[in-house]
This record gives sequence, structure tokens and C-alpha cells, in this order.
Amino acid sequence: MVAAAGLAAAACSRFNPRDYPEPERLFDAAMRQFRAGNFTRAQAGFQALTFNLPSRDTLLVQVRFYMAECQFGNRDFVTAAREFRRTADDFPGSPLAPQALLRAGDAFAALWRRAELDPSNGQTALATYQELAGRYPDAPATRIASVRVRQLQEQFAQKDYQTAMFYFRRSAYESSILYLRQLIQQYPSTSVVPEAFVRLVRAYRAIGYGEEQQETCAHLRQYYPTRLDVQELCGDGRPGR
Repeated sequence: MVAAAGLAAAACSRFNPRDYPEPERLFDAAMRQFRAGNFTRAQAGFQALTFNLPSRDTLLVQVRFYMAECQFGNRDFVTAAREFRRTADDFPGSPLAPQALLRAGDAFAALWRRAELDPSNGQTALATYQELAGRYPDAPATRIASVRVRQLQEQFAQKDYQTAMFYFRRSAYESSILYLRQLIQQYPSTSVVPEAFVRLVRAYRAIGYGEEQQETCAHLRQYYPTRLDVQELCGDGRPGR
């Protein structure tokens, strides 16, 4: 048994696509490498198949998809996003097309890991997930994408809140108010919204916007009456003290 395991390990270590002249055998061998986490070797096998398979071969969509998965596994998210996108666009009727769009969105999302970074990749990820929902509303991948959308919206809301607080701490209350309002309007179901309303009250109070302050306090008393900061600011029915 030990000897057999050693032979299998040796076979894996010398994986060469040219050892598999039949496309089906090469695909199976590349998939074994992929499942073992050997993404570079697997990618070499899939890449060879893209050169050898005719454009109408039914195996090609799987080859392209898993080649992109290898790029994702190697953290080459830019290339992975492009290849997943191409797979979805070139094979729109394939059962793998919705999954490819999902993974394209995942690759763009992976490029935007922290809220303080440039959000353009996050915006592209969000647009890709929304496109998936529009093109394949009943696909299982679409249900997964809806979870990803909520996660991205949390990140966008956090980014706007951090920007609002940057201005708030520097007494640039008008700018802070703009970002807080934008956050509340665009991402109303995110976790940071209650705190954004509280900060709005404080910003309105700082610059003497009494009517806006009173309206925001009314909203807070209605929807977040148990928060201690809401009770402190708005608990007596008057504008925040």
C-alpha cells in the first residue's frame, strides 16, 4: 500500500498534459489535479485542452470554467474574472453559465477586500451578481448571489459611514450629512443604518438644523426606541439635546 501511494505521488509530481493524447483522459487527469489543489498543474492541462478541442465540443465549457477556477485558486483574480465572464458569455445556454457569472462576481469581490479601498471592483462585483439575477432568476447560483449582494452592500455602507465620520470628526458636518443620507437611502437594510441616523441627529444639532433634527428623532423613536443613544438624544420627544 505504501508503495502504491508512492507511485501515485510520483505520478502527480510528473503530471504532463502530453501524456494524455485523448481529450477525455486529459480532462480527467486535470480534474484530479484540480481536486488535489494542484491548480498550476491542472491549469496547464485545461490550457492544453483549449488549444486542442474544437469550438463546438461540449467539453470546452467545462474546460474553460475549471481553468478559471484554477486561476481563482492561484489568487489571480483579475484573470479569473475575465475567464469566468468569457465562459458565461460564450456559452450562455450552458448549465455552467450561471455559476460562471457567480464566480466572476466572486473574483471581483475578492479584489475589494476592505471598505477603505477603491470600490470599483466591488461595484463591478455587485453589477455582475445583479446581471446573474436578471439573466438566470431561477438558477441556484442566483440564490447564492443574493447573499453576496447583501455582503457587498454592508461593505459599501461601511465605506460611506467611514467617510461620513471622517468629515464629522473634522466638523465638516454638511459633507458628513451628505454621506449619511446617501448610506441610508442606498443601503437601508444594512446594519450600520441605525448608527447613521444617530450621527445625523448629532450633525443636525451641531449646525442648528432643528427641523431635520426633529424629523430624524421621530424616526429613531419609532424604529429604534430601545437604543440608549436614541433615548439620550431623542427620548423626551424634543429634538436631540
